[in-house]
Amino acid sequence: MVIKKKGDKNWEYCVYIGQDENGKKKYKRKCGFKTKKACIEEASAFENEKTKNKNDTKTFKEVALMYLQDCKNRGIRQTTLNIYKVRFKTIELHFKKTNELINQITNKDIIDFIYDDFFISLSYNYKKHLLSILKSIFSFALKNNLVKENITENMPKFIKSTSKVSQIWSEAEVKKYLPILKNFKYFDIVCLALETGLRRGELLALTWDCVNFEKETILVNKIYVRSTNFLGFNAPKTKAGIREIFLLENSLNILKLRYKNKKSKYIFPNEKNYNKPLCPTNLTTSFKTFLNENNIRHIRFHDLRHIHATFLLNNNINHKVLSKRLGHTNIAFTLQTYTHVLRENERNLFKNLPKLY
Repeated sequence: MVIKKKGDKNWEYCVYIGQDENGKKKYKRKCGFKTKKACIEEASAFENEKTKNKNDTKTFKEVALMYLQDCKNRGIRQTTLNIYKVRFKTIELHFKKTNELINQITNKDIIDFIYDDFFISLSYNYKKHLLSILKSIFSFALKNNLVKENITENMPKFIKSTSKVSQIWSEAEVKKYLPILKNFKYFDIVCLALETGLRRGELLALTWDCVNFEKETILVNKIYVRSTNFLGFNAPKTKAGIREIFLLENSLNILKLRYKNKKSKYIFPNEKNYNKPLCPTNLTTSFKTFLNENNIRHIRFHDLRHIHATFLLNNNINHKVLSKRLGHTNIAFTLQTYTHVLRENERNLFKNLPKLY
């Protein structure tokens, strides 16, 4: 609290009241008091009321729900919001302090949660996601003066498990499996995934106006997403996600044949309703079932994208070109994701390199 004289006759007070959603400090100022005593009395009354409201805090669950509502108010995408809700539900089920006042939760409570058997059993990425939600909730509480500090800062780091990218099919396996995969009802989608590196949602969102047969390119400008209770279209998360990529000969032939027999504006329509794209979960489930029934080594559908990137790297594609083709925001992310491929290429380079001088 700051009390100061303003001009020759008036007094003013300034009281710190917290931070806004951007972390900027906020103050309550008022002037026009004829005496210093009157100014101090009102400033003190305001601070006491502020302290009272601060002490009348909320439970962790109440603050979490406030945070989710704030995310909605800020216009966060519905699919992202659904993911946040699912993660919070997981925390709510397993965090013992969910219904306790948030300002009474300690750093030890958070440590106990992340070293619980349930939490340890989770994948690296899911642990990271849950911890991210926890940090965001406490950060929101701090900005709204519900806690004195964000106790989730400086949490222990988890050792990342072996990347699933390294478990993809080899070039020999792809050649072995492709003749079998021709019997898969969504074989065309598999081929395009292998030859374009598009994500599942990007492939299923494709419409015929995205294809330019003259330029031999395809435009990616939307994603078909299924997330919890949401099924619909989203724009790509970043500007880099909107891109035009060149098609290989096999992909062009597939698209030309499908175009001749098209029944919908969608390249891969839903068989039961041509006014909609194929459902993402139907594709994933069918792919998994087909692999199991035909004794093909299991990979995720998303791994077809990784196979595409790996093959291009093995053929010495420019890293910047690959990053742009995959729709990555920056080249550093691409290089980090495919470190194992780059290291193998480096090993082969030096193994076959003659003397430098």
